[in-house]
Amino acid sequence: MTTGVSNQEIHDLSNKLFSSILLEQQKYMAIKGPDEDKKHLSDSILQEYEQLKGRGFFFNYVSSGKGHGPFTELIDGSIKYDLIGAIGPNLLGHSHPLYIKAHLEAAASDVMMCGNLLTHKEAYNLSKEIIDSVKGSKLKHFWFSGSGSFANDTALKMLWQKKDPSHRLIAFEKAFAGRSIATQDITYNPDYRVGQPQTIEVDHVPHYDHSDPENAIKKTIDALDAVVKANKGQHCAIMLELIQGEAGFVYGTKEYYETVFKWAKEHDLYIWVDEVQSFGRTTELFAFQMFGLDEYVDVVTIGKALQACGTLFSEELNPKPGLVAGTFNGSLASLNAGQKVVHYLREGNFYGSDGRMKYLEDQFLNRLSVLSKGTCKGKIGYSGGVGTMISFEIGDSSKEITIKFVKKLYENGILSFMAGKEPTRVRFLLPTCLTDEHIEEIFKILIKTVEDVL
Repeated sequence: MTTGVSNQEIHDLSNKLFSSILLEQQKYMAIKGPDEDKKHLSDSILQEYEQLKGRGFFFNYVSSGKGHGPFTELIDGSIKYDLIGAIGPNLLGHSHPLYIKAHLEAAASDVMMCGNLLTHKEAYNLSKEIIDSVKGSKLKHFWFSGSGSFANDTALKMLWQKKDPSHRLIAFEKAFAGRSIATQDITYNPDYRVGQPQTIEVDHVPHYDHSDPENAIKKTIDALDAVVKANKGQHCAIMLELIQGEAGFVYGTKEYYETVFKWAKEHDLYIWVDEVQSFGRTTELFAFQMFGLDEYVDVVTIGKALQACGTLFSEELNPKPGLVAGTFNGSLASLNAGQKVVHYLREGNFYGSDGRMKYLEDQFLNRLSVLSKGTCKGKIGYSGGVGTMISFEIGDSSKEITIKFVKKLYENGILSFMAGKEPTRVRFLLPTCLTDEHIEEIFKILIKTVEDVL
């Protein structure tokens, strides 16, 4: 155990409990429908919860806390494939041994949460693991935040302080940065800030245009030139997701990003990369590493698969005392799990051209491509993504038909979600534990759902 009380009895009982929990969870590893005597449970709980929460839920889903690998059980007894992972955090799937171990080790500690004022070894261990993973960059420090949005707020405050009084920001069309008071203005979709006053000034420029790759760089650079000319000396940084999640996993080429980043440096702008969702999920631990952009990044925000959230930043952006703080770094269990997950990903065969992430990407995109040209021609259109971040268009790719498909897919045994607007895409955030047998069954269900809906 890393911290907390320990003796031989605790050690032996913890190992026994670990084995017992894992064996029990492994009983939930196949799709099944709801139990007859439990069918009503999800409805009854969610109806009451909706009153407490003030709004409804997209899925009729309440977890039982049981499930293993890519499978999750609901309180009605049904078991489904989880291909969205709480929109990102559950990268390793359900009841992974590292998650179980992290919980049990945290149970031996004296408190639940690790604070910023009085730290614990778990926060140190995770910070060191993260910093060790970015040695090819100028990123030297890591600051914990309570969410991805607040990690982005921290990055913005550092940039503002360094570039004061130049507070204007450049972001990209279809960006999603969060829903905090600051990040809602960086987020491109106006539906997410209805009735809100503008807090910060953001200029949005076009992202990489897959429909016109030859002119994609020129379109972006022309737009960048225009916004700095119109607001001379007012910008502090350029902020972007290398893999735009909300847009449906849109991304550019290394040449595209290098051109944009060199432009930013020529204009004395810091480069801020948002990897809250992409961290751990591409063919390298960080998307900026996948594109070979290590030398350019000044500040990087991460979260979700990390089991915590925070901001990586260079020595140059290290803020003055008092600018950033926070009550919580995270729960001891999540910080412990985060360190174990990052170490596991770094040491295992997950990254590179022959790694697990690339294998899953190829399996899904190749199969979707075959379907779009064969039995599902005209029904499955675009498909794309990278690593465990996969998206595809169904039917006319309208919001209405995509919601209908996603809900029918759920009914047939697969949890997914949507991304993008005009077009709207089906979104998968795959767990690393999928086997070939799982993938075969998933595509049988997907084909059936296409036939059900279209």
